[in-house]
Amino acid sequence: MSLAVAALVGLPMAFFTSRRNFFGRRFILSLSAVPLCLPSLVIALGYVSFFGVNGSFNRFFHTHFSFLYSFTGIVLAQGFYNFPFITGVLTDAWASLPQEQKNAARMLGAGEARVFFTVTIRQLAGALAAACMPVFLFCFFSFMLVMLFSPPGISTMEVEIYHSLRTTLNLAEGAKLAVLETLTTMTIMFLYLQVTKKSHISSSDIDFASYRKNLSLKEMPFLFILLILIALFFLFPFISIFLSGAAKFSEVFSSPTFWRAAKNSLLLGLSTGFCCTLLGFIYSLAVKVSGRQGSALLQTIPMLPMAVSSVVISWLAAVLFHKGSLPLLIFLQTFMYWPLAYRQIQSGINQISPQTVAAARLISRNPLDAVLRLYLPSCLPVLLSAFAFTFATSLGDATMPLILSIRNFDTLALYTYKLAGAYKFAQASACGALIALISMIVVGVVKK
Repeated sequence: MSLAVAALVGLPMAFFTSRRNFFGRRFILSLSAVPLCLPSLVIALGYVSFFGVNGSFNRFFHTHFSFLYSFTGIVLAQGFYNFPFITGVLTDAWASLPQEQKNAARMLGAGEARVFFTVTIRQLAGALAAACMPVFLFCFFSFMLVMLFSPPGISTMEVEIYHSLRTTLNLAEGAKLAVLETLTTMTIMFLYLQVTKKSHISSSDIDFASYRKNLSLKEMPFLFILLILIALFFLFPFISIFLSGAAKFSEVFSSPTFWRAAKNSLLLGLSTGFCCTLLGFIYSLAVKVSGRQGSALLQTIPMLPMAVSSVVISWLAAVLFHKGSLPLLIFLQTFMYWPLAYRQIQSGINQISPQTVAAARLISRNPLDAVLRLYLPSCLPVLLSAFAFTFATSLGDATMPLILSIRNFDTLALYTYKLAGAYKFAQASACGALIALISMIVVGVVKK
């Protein structure tokens, strides 16, 4: 259901961002990084701040309406939280679609609706599947949103695994659920890899801007409705986090626990970001040098961590090592998040032409000299981008620190979760706003 909401919003918005010029287009496209760099915990706090019983929405309209703490609340929060990812992927694919088949269909008398359902949607099928499958995995592994919003009687496999392992101590049941969940995600990952092979469209020498037209009068109401929904269920909850937490910033800053958590988060984020970027660069370099970029096995290996949930991997580590520690947490986060770094670094390293690589090998004293003189300078922008995204992802992770239960160790995300669990939503919003602000500053500076 969450995937359906994300697709129903993301697909039509991708049409407008790829084919039409309108005010706010660049801003909508900039949101595509949000699902990667903002934790779901922050989004959950935004929904509580805006749609909660005492939230901004009810205070403005003088009502007591609230759909939170229900299945509907979970679906809407996850759907609107992930729609920018689908829009971002489909915008690039849609803008680079070949026009010959559609022009031929129009010449044969087909209307725009028939052209869309018989030609365009078929051309986009691979890219749509490739965009939807990661969103499905994000929602399937959802933990913090469900923990905060789930009413009695409604749960997910991820939350049930956590309760089996940490609350009821039914290890056998938790292990069965973990195996079933992993097998399911492995199957989804296999399908994902298959469709991504078919979804690549060469976009070289294509002037995307030339395909964009101005909005027609018939299209304006549809775009207006989409923008209203995005504002209501995405932007306003996000802004509400800052408004709700504004009055509690001084209280949060005066807490020694907050400063310890902030120090731990920065140390953890910097360490994880560096390790993920280093591992992603080494693996990308090895694939590039070997000349096996098309190898299915080498492309599958970085995707395997996405098939294992953070709850399961953290529990296995706790069982093996008996107690949590900061080095163990850094290792686990690096294992889980380095595919994010690899995907970005791979795209950058593959842009280095074979002729340049051959010249570097010829004039370099040794392989390390080629790495320092060619690959590192050429990949510096994507290396910084990979570091920023993995840093932000680590900063917002509350699941692994929660399950590892490191003694006297809190992170900003875990501290925020504890405040929300104690119904101190204003203080939690202040911490969540700081997490969001730090993430946006780091990602924004790197992009700039």
